[in-house]
Amino acid sequence: MDSIDKKIIEMLRQNSREAFANIGKSVELSAPAVGKRVKQLEEKGIILGYSLKLNHEKLGTNVKTYIILKIHQSSTLRTAYNQIIHLEEVQRCDRITGEDSLCILAYFKSNKDLVTFIERISQYGIPNTSIILES
Repeated sequence: MDSIDKKIIEMLRQNSREAFANIGKSVELSAPAVGKRVKQLEEKGIILGYSLKLNHEKLGTNVKTYIILKIHQSSTLRTAYNQIIHLEEVQRCDRITGEDSLCILAYFKSNKDLVTFIERISQYGIPNTSIILES
């Protein structure tokens, strides 16, 4: 991976839909040459995929939270993770070290929806919730 690849990655990180022609202008390559480099980065496993950024305010999901979940028993950790990661509200679920087991980033329409979610995941462990005020 050279400096051109790094610049391509940075531009795609900022906007994964950026036109190869625009990237090419920035790195002094043709659009097909940029496309070839992107394909090579994908084949090498450096670029794993592309994601979608949402405006949660416009979607009505204004309550953004981090929930740290301390699992009751280690035998339920994999089960809890596999269930929680697929819940609609969950944006991210990470297994973490220390006394706690999971760190969950989730969005909700209301505090009532947050409470319902917490009640649902409490079967797996003890949640500690922080509402994000600004990011």
